Amino acid sequence: MSELTLLQGLRVVSLEQFIAGPYCTSLLADAGAEVTKIERPGVGDPRRSYEPKVGDGEDAISGGFASYNRGKRSVELALDTPEGVAELAGMLADADVLVCNLRPGALARMGLAPVALRERFPRLVVCEITGFGSTGGEAANWPAFDSVIQGMSGFASLVGEADGPPTLTPMGTTDMLTAVYSTIGILMAIIQRERTGEGSLVDAAMLDITAAFLERPLTLHEFTGAVPTRGIDRFSPVGMFRAGDGRWLSIVIPTDEMWRRCADAMGRPQMITDPELDTVLKRADRMHDRVIPAFEAWAAGLTQEEAAHALRVAGQPVGLVQDIGEVRANPHLAHRELFVPMVDEVAMRADGSRISLPRLPLLFDGEHATPGPVPRLGEHNPPDGHGSSEQVAE
Repeated sequence: MSELTLLQGLRVVSLEQFIAGPYCTSLLADAGAEVTKIERPGVGDPRRSYEPKVGDGEDAISGGFASYNRGKRSVELALDTPEGVAELAGMLADADVLVCNLRPGALARMGLAPVALRERFPRLVVCEITGFGSTGGEAANWPAFDSVIQGMSGFASLVGEADGPPTLTPMGTTDMLTAVYSTIGILMAIIQRERTGEGSLVDAAMLDITAAFLERPLTLHEFTGAVPTRGIDRFSPVGMFRAGDGRWLSIVIPTDEMWRRCADAMGRPQMITDPELDTVLKRADRMHDRVIPAFEAWAAGLTQEEAAHALRVAGQPVGLVQDIGEVRANPHLAHRELFVPMVDEVAMRADGSRISLPRLPLLFDGEHATPGPVPRLGEHNPPDGHGSSEQVAE
């Protein structure tokens, strides 16, 4: 365990709230960057008020805020005043990166349009995170949250049962995707700046990123004209089956070789040459009435662990379907030290142990990040901070 220094010396200023921008800059902070989060005076990021919380009064920490904001500095600035904007501009003179995750046009309304910023601070990398991008179009000024983008991108149309409604994933999927792609874009721009001496404008649109993430169904549509729907993966049979102890396993069978391994492991070699199951597309079509029943009949006398072991020995990928408590207690993740105790005296459980949250999920030369403490609102204010701000949501 150590503090990563890969981005040590990189100064990031972020106008951010909720998830996409904060998660992006938390990744940078975990890697050693100095991230200064600009917050509305007296209010801060709306997620500061989210339950659950630990601690009392002004020292209380929201889990919803801690997840994306550990290891940052918090400065309150009134960005609806000339003084606040001037202070921000002064900070940008020494910054490497500006991340803006506010409503479209927020920077321009402050008199800090991205193009003007680039002229004023040529080495500055500006990453503007919005729902629909910064180049116009009918949706350019629409407000956006994760659920809006899940619906518009086609993501929700592919999640859920075939005879059920489109379904939202519960963990801010498009926000998180946007954050990761934005981080990649920032680092690409930093590398280019090392060559040219000039910064870049990174335009990160949630809709672009999520639609591009649906590469597989979009490719299927382009090549066949078919519109993929919920319930059946036309590239390969994929699904869940239940073992004899009532626990679930997840499988995917994308090749004939893997199908042969599964049939052999189940003691059903006749399924290899069955004319209803002898191609990937046929098996996908018969996933629910032939393939899953065959797995469940075989696993009826086995536990989840026993069925998974038998398939793994045969070389077939198989996953144990775990709930969140089981994931938190997973021994392999414990070996990988994915969950790191928070470096904050308030972030304690009722039993006195430290709360642990997922770290930056990468190792560098075997070392992982140790996220810093959660900043209290305005903890790093300069001595002459100003009034209240009109920052607004993504």
